Amino acid sequence: MTETPYDLALGIHADALNSGLTSLHSGHRAVFQGSYGPQTIDDIAYTFAWDFLQPPELVLEKPAAEIWSKMIKAQGVTDLPDSGVLQIHAPQLQVDGTIAGDALPQGFSEVKVAVQAKVDGGGITVVPLGVWLSEIPDPYTRIMVEKVIVPNILDQAKHLVSGLKLPVQDLFGQHITLTPVLLDVTGTHLVLTATAEAGQAPTGTAAPAGAATGAATDWPSDKQVFLLVGRSLLARLLQGALDQWRDTQLADDDKTVTGVASVWWKAKFRKADNVKVDENDPTTVSADFDIPWSVGVDLFPIAPGKGCALFKASQES
Repeated sequence: MTETPYDLALGIHADALNSGLTSLHSGHRAVFQGSYGPQTIDDIAYTFAWDFLQPPELVLEKPAAEIWSKMIKAQGVTDLPDSGVLQIHAPQLQVDGTIAGDALPQGFSEVKVAVQAKVDGGGITVVPLGVWLSEIPDPYTRIMVEKVIVPNILDQAKHLVSGLKLPVQDLFGQHITLTPVLLDVTGTHLVLTATAEAGQAPTGTAAPAGAATGAATDWPSDKQVFLLVGRSLLARLLQGALDQWRDTQLADDDKTVTGVASVWWKAKFRKADNVKVDENDPTTVSADFDIPWSVGVDLFPIAPGKGCALFKASQES
C-alpha cells in the first residue's frame, strides 16, 4: 500500500454494508415505507404509498450505460459523474395509489438508484442522480412515478448513504478531530478518509491537509472492514498513551533473605518524547525514554551493628 496524505481511512465492504441494510430493513420497516398525498398534480388528486418489500443493497459501481440512459434523471442532472458513483438496488418495490379517488392497480417494480457520494466542506454529501424502474405501466402511473416516487426514492437513498460518519474521538487523553476529505467507491469497498488534529482540548475542525479529489491508493480488498492509521497519527496516539504514564512509579520494593541480605530497587517513568513510527515497518516504534532507576544489596553483618553494603547501582536521566 502506498503512502497517502490521509491520517485515517475507514473501509467497509459492500457485503458488510448490505448486511447492515438487511438488519435495518428487518428491525425498522417504517424506514422503507412511506405515503404521499392527497396531492393535486395537473389538476388531478393523487395519493401514493410505497413499500420496499425486500431490503435494498448497495452496488459500489456506476450503472451500466443502458440502465443510465433509461433512468429518470434528478433535476439538473444530464451526465454521469466520473467518480464516487454507486447504486442502491431494490429488488421489489410495491406501489399503491389512487387517482381522483379511484384505486390504481397495485404495482411492483425493481428499482435502481444512482447517487454520487463525495466529501464537501468536511462532511459527506450525497447527490441524487437518477432512478430506473423495471416497469412503468400506464401514463397516469408514470406521472405519479416522475412527480412523486422518484423524488422520494432519491431522498431516501441520500439518507441511507450519508449516515456514514467518523465522529470526534477521545483517545488516550487526546481529543482527535477527524475531518473527512475523500469518499472513494472502489467496486468492493466504500472508503472514507480523513485528516486528524489532536490536542488536549477541542480546538475546532482541522483544515484538510493535502485533501485529494480522487482515489490515491490501492486499498485492501480482502477485508470486510478495515481501519488504516497513518504514521503521524499513530505516533501522536502512542505519545498520548505514554503521556498518561508520566511520573508513574514503576517499582519501589525490597526483598529480604533472613540473616543473609536485603535487596531493594526503585524505578520511575518520568516521560517519553519523540515517539516515531518506522518508515519501513509501521510495527516498529522508537522513543526517548526518561526512566531513572536504582537498585542495591545490603549484606547482614555477622556481628550486630556492623553492616556491609555490597553495592548500589543507579541511573538518573
